[in-house]
Amino acid sequence: MTQSEETRRSGGAVEERLERNIGLLGATSIGVGTMIAGGIFVLSGLAVATVGAAAAVSFGLAALVASFTALSYAEFATIYTVDGGGYAYVAEVFDSDLSYLVGWLMILGYPASAAFYLASFTDWFARFIWPALALPAALPFWIPGVVVLSVLVAINLAGAKESGKFQIVVTGLKVALIALFLFGGIRAFQADVVATSLSTHATQFGDVALTSALVFITFFGFEAIATNEGEIESPERTVPRAIFLSIGLVTLLYVLVVLVVVVAINDGAFLAFLVERTGLASQEAATSFIAEHGEVAMARAAQFYLGPAGFYIFVGGALLSMLSAANATVLAGSRVKLAMAERDHLPESIEQIDERTGSPTVAVAVTGGLGLLFFLVFGVIFAAPPGETAPESSLVLGLESLAHFADFMLLGGLAFVNVALIQSRRKYPDRKRRFRVPGVPWVPLLGAASTLVLLASLEHVSIVLGVGAVVVGVVFWFAVLD
Repeated sequence: MTQSEETRRSGGAVEERLERNIGLLGATSIGVGTMIAGGIFVLSGLAVATVGAAAAVSFGLAALVASFTALSYAEFATIYTVDGGGYAYVAEVFDSDLSYLVGWLMILGYPASAAFYLASFTDWFARFIWPALALPAALPFWIPGVVVLSVLVAINLAGAKESGKFQIVVTGLKVALIALFLFGGIRAFQADVVATSLSTHATQFGDVALTSALVFITFFGFEAIATNEGEIESPERTVPRAIFLSIGLVTLLYVLVVLVVVVAINDGAFLAFLVERTGLASQEAATSFIAEHGEVAMARAAQFYLGPAGFYIFVGGALLSMLSAANATVLAGSRVKLAMAERDHLPESIEQIDERTGSPTVAVAVTGGLGLLFFLVFGVIFAAPPGETAPESSLVLGLESLAHFADFMLLGGLAFVNVALIQSRRKYPDRKRRFRVPGVPWVPLLGAASTLVLLASLEHVSIVLGVGAVVVGVVFWFAVLD
């Protein structure tokens, strides 16, 4: 019996115990929930400050380039209808223990992503909600993050169906609040302002391309959809649809937010309002403030366009964005661990599934534990408290380093999936594929190349930490698993 046959037989019993109870809406909400986190307004503010209305082109270009890799996922989803996403696809195609490294990248990348969203949630909660609730300043600022993580782990332990329902509700609320923000901003829409901004920046091809690279990572939430394929109804049809529905919806929302930001930074009344509320020296300083503090500036824009309640509508939408993104990554991270255990790339105990809830309890608990570890290391121990600046002599990691570390781990795995698709076409030329990527091998090669370019642009400290994590994974393999 070949290793691939053993893999499928060993994973079969577990897959049969997982119920397929996530529909198209639930699968799409996983993708949208992962793609739209609190950074939607931060990135939009920064992008508009760099290239004006041409930021809409940057987001569209980023979505197009990310779609090269999404196409590979869509084709694989019609062949291998199991949990594990990119790791499972690479393991099936290459039939080698080297696929363990792809899984290792992802089982650390997802908890690190969850920790980033939790740290962002904690930061926003401390800055915006803590004062409003008049909570004692002596309470540790990190408590909300730990509480939220505990709740998310409990929801995921209750089962994929319950986690899926939670994801649909939270993502729906998040999109609704963002839509309300857009409604307030678009009422002040001025086509001539957008047209002028677009014509001014349209020839800044280099800046548009660099901005596209900045927002590129936003669109990789489709991996989370594929990772849960073993629990998605009619996955051969549902997963590809969910992947491209989520990319399309997120692109539309980002473009609309860009238009609102363009109108805002050219609205003298709003800039005057921002100067008044933030104590800035001039309207010119307010424009720069939007680029550097996008979340605060856009919260004030919501307040300006929607009235006093607008500020907290915006903050609520941002907090919900972080919640849904964290939940999606906890769900996806546990399923990668389950898939690895099925292929003997993690201890057998990870395969344990609760007969009552159908939840992979150990995999969920390990994902939550790793998320807590990353949250404490990057967001508490080696991070400055919200609103404070750490001493230059101290070792500071913080949110940016955590985000880049998570990107390093996940992007490394994505690059292998594109290569695996090329090999799959060569190895199994006659295999039935309900969806086929056009232009193979060039399209997946573009997907792999774009991923590697983004990897090279990450923060150096995070790259070093990522390489160190890979070394730990190799040591773990030889010391524990081999």
